[in-house]
Amino acid sequence: MPELYAALTDLLAPDADDVEGLPRLPHAERLLSRAERRPAERDWRRWALRRAGLTAPPGDLPVARTLAGRHGHAPGEAATWFVVTPVHLVAGLTRLHFHPRGALTLPPGGAAALAARFARDWADPALALVEAGDHLLLRAEGRFEVATVDPAAYAGRDVGEALPTGADAGRVERLMTELQMWLHGAPPASVEGPPVNALWLWGAGAAPLAGAAAWPALDGRDAFLEAAAGGSPRAEARLECWSLAALAREGHAFAAADALWFGALATALARGSLDGARVHARGLEFVLRPGQRFRVWVRPRPWWEILG
Repeated sequence: MPELYAALTDLLAPDADDVEGLPRLPHAERLLSRAERRPAERDWRRWALRRAGLTAPPGDLPVARTLAGRHGHAPGEAATWFVVTPVHLVAGLTRLHFHPRGALTLPPGGAAALAARFARDWADPALALVEAGDHLLLRAEGRFEVATVDPAAYAGRDVGEALPTGADAGRVERLMTELQMWLHGAPPASVEGPPVNALWLWGAGAAPLAGAAAWPALDGRDAFLEAAAGGSPRAEARLECWSLAALAREGHAFAAADALWFGALATALARGSLDGARVHARGLEFVLRPGQRFRVWVRPRPWWEILG
């Protein structure tokens, strides 16, 4: 029987003063309260790589460099590659935050059009905006010492929580500000979301992955993991990426997530169609086994307390 690895890619524990009125997740709370809880990598992609037998050096994962190679762009040693994620930044009275939809998707042909517009407007040999499938990448000459985060995990959150750090953080912030100003006159449309008014740079690692890969079957939702995978997947395991943002169109994303993911997981464990599951959420790994459903004396706690 297979084992499931599931990563909750954009579920963050809310601030203590923001929990009032949040929906409860009965299936998730029952499962996670009875699970074995372990510390794990904060970055869910690092956790997924370890499940595949791979390790990555400290700092940024080589997300952009991996995607560049996958789509026929020679990464080169003298340049830094960034993933360029379209976002919408919302200016409030006291803070600047990401739109609740998080990372936005450009319509078909949108990446190519934006890359062509960049080449025409910037005409800078040190910078190139290129398409890589449905994604955009930025090649910047020189090396950047910087640590970045994927904005998809910060939907609705303060931008300050996701700003780059490191010796060259200021250079990256200035570049993102210039890109935002460039977009201001003609913001591109997005699919089922607000217009794109900023481009977020992340995933600038250059060091390669190490180890002997033995990948679970992938659900294909993460381009980096898909590009890093090779060979035949292990039949006894599968890896899924669970994103609340992907359920935003449902209108009741939390309820949909509880039923589609945790309700289905509880049923699969009870029926014995899964040997077990490991769920990653916010730097924690929850190990689930079929017999844990009999721990009826364990009182389910609110999900934000479990992740706190």
